[in-house]
Amino acid sequence: MIATFRLMRQVLVHPIDFFHDIQEPGRIRWRDAIFVMALTYIARMVAILVTGYAFETREPYEISFLHEFIWMIAPWLTWTVANWAVSAILEGEGKFKEVFVGSAFAFVPYAIFIVPITLMTNFIALDEDSIYNFLINFTIYWAGWLLLLKVRIIHDFEIVKMLWITFLSIVGVLIIWFVGILMFGLMNQLINFVVDLFKEINFRR
Repeated sequence: MIATFRLMRQVLVHPIDFFHDIQEPGRIRWRDAIFVMALTYIARMVAILVTGYAFETREPYEISFLHEFIWMIAPWLTWTVANWAVSAILEGEGKFKEVFVGSAFAFVPYAIFIVPITLMTNFIALDEDSIYNFLINFTIYWAGWLLLLKVRIIHDFEIVKMLWITFLSIVGVLIIWFVGILMFGLMNQLINFVVDLFKEINFRR
């Protein structure tokens, strides 16, 4: 646990050293990434709960813990798979474990700062939302910059190739989502067909 917090501090303060260091054998563990993503999810849910009334855009019944979990974990996992696959094809040096953990630690700025920033909504007026929006966007851009830095350092790409790989990875993510939604729809139709078939058989008896 302490080692994980040290890595979180390093990615905030010395991100370049962090992405170089995690390539050393035995430096990172799968559970480090899982811990960071769990912390990010918890921080997200706490932020939703402590949002000031004036800044709340959803009713309580519209908030789903499961949906929030899916919308946070699915992009991370699909990005990890797509980025690793594209980079492996185009001579990237990063291993899947490094991409998996490195992508998770890119969320650290969001996990650490989202709750303190959201607490501000209880003390500022709605017409001062530009401050709140700036800070939220800053943490998101920070996380995005860490993802780009991860691609460049772990896979040892130049800036132009890093941007190209990032674009292809995003395309890969969209393809994965499309196939996943398509498969879900087909499976749902198949299940409905089987259920209707059994109902028809039982009715004719």
